[in-house]
Amino acid sequence: MPSHDPIPTPIPAPMTAASRFSYRCTRCNSCCVDKRIQVNPYEIARLARNRGVSTAEARETFITADSALRQQEDGRCVFLGDQGCSVHADRPLVCRLFPLGRVIDAAGKVHFVPYPDPLAARGEFGEAGAVADYLEAQGATAFIAAADAYFAFFCRANARMGADTPIVADPDRDLLDIDSEIAAACTASGVAEPEDLLERMWLHISLLDEMLDR
Repeated sequence: MPSHDPIPTPIPAPMTAASRFSYRCTRCNSCCVDKRIQVNPYEIARLARNRGVSTAEARETFITADSALRQQEDGRCVFLGDQGCSVHADRPLVCRLFPLGRVIDAAGKVHFVPYPDPLAARGEFGEAGAVADYLEAQGATAFIAAADAYFAFFCRANARMGADTPIVADPDRDLLDIDSEIAAACTASGVAEPEDLLERMWLHISLLDEMLDR
């Protein structure tokens, strides 16, 4: 019998913030199992404050060596409990965007794409609003600002590593630990540490940039 190649699944067109989109979560928790959730220092700080621990303790307990959320033995997110997400108010950006992904192309243009596995998104899709409305409803604004700030820093750091001038960093410092970096800087300058986590993130970025400039 003749063989037939499977019909390829069409690739959805990228969406902008103005594209029509809505999604209602049905709390099936399938998006919290066997997923790699990468987190940045701001997101770790949010999770740390949610759990009442330092960022160093949060990284040791909840985060892998390559900055992803740990998983339980059955593949469930470390924060997924019997009643759902136990850190929902401070969940990372990837979780807030689901079932969308946010992509920045080489020209710096942002677009959004649906999650590639339709079985992982069992909620109700629609066009009741726009992508921008969904992002606002998910409280994604501060998380997007932080993600873009750290991405821009890593781009600057990568450019420096490709240059002739080496990056000089103190081997005894953990540059990606917000709490320790801000505590050391504020103690040295004699000023109080900011309490707001977004302010702490911008201060952390400035400290990282100072390290690049040395």
